[in-house]
Amino acid sequence: MRSPDITVPPATAAIVLQLLSGGAPQTLPRHRHDLSREDVRETQRARIVAAAIELFADGGYSQTAVQDITKRAGVSRKTFYELYATKEEVFLEAYQAVGVLVSEAGVMDAESRGPELTPETLDEYAQRLLLVMAVAPAATKMFFLEALGAGPRVRLRRNEAIEEFVAAAVPGLREFRARYEPELPQLTIEQCRVLIAACIELITQYLADHEAATLAALAPRLVDAVRAIVIPNYRS
Repeated sequence: MRSPDITVPPATAAIVLQLLSGGAPQTLPRHRHDLSREDVRETQRARIVAAAIELFADGGYSQTAVQDITKRAGVSRKTFYELYATKEEVFLEAYQAVGVLVSEAGVMDAESRGPELTPETLDEYAQRLLLVMAVAPAATKMFFLEALGAGPRVRLRRNEAIEEFVAAAVPGLREFRARYEPELPQLTIEQCRVLIAACIELITQYLADHEAATLAALAPRLVDAVRAIVIPNYRS
C-alpha cells in the first residue's frame, strides 16, 4: 500500500513558508478580479496548510479540529471541504510541503549544497540542513514530533519520505566513503538507513526539549553519527 498521491507545487510551498515566517496572507478580492480559479485555490491551500502546521505544532494533531484550522486560515468550512476530505489529508499535504521546502533549499543537491563535502566541511553541511529546518520552527516540530501520532496514512507517508531521503543520500554517502576510506567495503543501503534513522531520532529528541530555532546546535552530534558509520577510521 502506498500513500495517496499529493503534489504540492514549489510555489505553493514557498507561500506556506512565507506565512509561517510571519508574512501577511494574501487577501483574496471579494468582487470581480483577474485571478484564475487555480490561483485562488492555491492561495487558499497555502493558507490552510500554514494554519494547520502552526496548530499541529502548538496543540498537537489530535487536539486540532477542522474548525480551528479554518478559523486560523480565514476560510470557510465549505472552502476547506472543497479542497480536503479530512484533517488527515491536510497533514499529508503539510508534510509534503515541508519536504518540498527542504528539497528546494538544495540540501540534497550536490550541485547547490555549497563547498565540496569533506570530513572538514561536514559540520557546515549539517548546520545548513538544520538551519533550513529552523526557518519554519512550527513545520519542523510538526514534521518530526506529530507524524507518528497522526494516523496510519501519515505514518505510511513518513516511511516513504524517509526512504526517499535515504535514496537521495546513498550515492553521496558511498562516494564520501570511497574517497576517504577506500579500504572499507561499499556502504549498504541498510547502513544508510541506520544513519538516517539515527539522525532523525537525534533531531526528534532534541525538539522534545528545545526550540526548533536552535537546531543548528545539534550539528556536531549529527556529524559524529556520520563519521561513526561512514568513515569510522578516518583521522584528519
